[in-house]
Amino acid sequence: MTTISEAKSSLKRILVENNGDTSQPAVQDAIKALQSLSSEKRVDAEWNITQNKHFHTGRWRTITTPPFPGRLPDDGGKAKYTLGRMSFNMFKPTKAVCEIHEIVNAIEPLGHGESADEQVSSWEQSYNSEVLMEISVPRTKEAEETTVLPAKLINYGVCTPASPTRLGVKFQRGTLKPNFDMTLKENEMRAKAWEETFEGAIAKEAEAQSVLGKLATGASNVLMKLMMGLEPPVDCVDFTQTYTITRPIAGHLDILYMDEDLRISKGNRGTIVVVERI
Repeated sequence: MTTISEAKSSLKRILVENNGDTSQPAVQDAIKALQSLSSEKRVDAEWNITQNKHFHTGRWRTITTPPFPGRLPDDGGKAKYTLGRMSFNMFKPTKAVCEIHEIVNAIEPLGHGESADEQVSSWEQSYNSEVLMEISVPRTKEAEETTVLPAKLINYGVCTPASPTRLGVKFQRGTLKPNFDMTLKENEMRAKAWEETFEGAIAKEAEAQSVLGKLATGASNVLMKLMMGLEPPVDCVDFTQTYTITRPIAGHLDILYMDEDLRISKGNRGTIVVVERI
């Protein structure tokens, strides 16, 4: 008889064979097999996986295809997207090409003085998505080859139980910043390339828009501000970009399977994501 450990190993192997694509039938069958086996082993009639807040606490690495739209054609290597498609056109320049290296979901206590009891019906923790990537910058006079800029895109949110098997999630802020020390001598060329790429990037892209484009962007920003309290990014002296949302719209993820080191969830947009604890 197949054990849960064997089913997990099989799922991971099939994910590798299918480039992490959870839409593939073989991957979906492996997930269903693990779910079925877990259900058979379960003692409790009702699976209340969200009750224990500390069970979720930790850092979780995504082992499935990055959940962003508009993946660029590639040679089967790491997934690539434009910065605009990755961030709903929040961050600029929107056409910058980003190669995703790792996505980590960080869930940590918020320090609100909540009960130390592990079994609680209501709790709130951080729910941050950290995307580690490299942004390719075309060659310049100073650099004969394409410059690669290590970057980090962090979406900051909170999560709380919405049902025994569902976590509600609200994202409140997002930041794009360099993932290297720009003050070090050895990073001088990268730092210069980062400055050239992101200095005034938001203003430059706005200026390059057509009249109709500017009107459409302005109308969209007004609508998003009314709906969500969106404050879009502005150009900053430290060459980072940050947006904030004061009235975030709640999303959710349904937990399909979870144990101490693996979580499979399905988001409100239908995307299935598999993560492992690190």
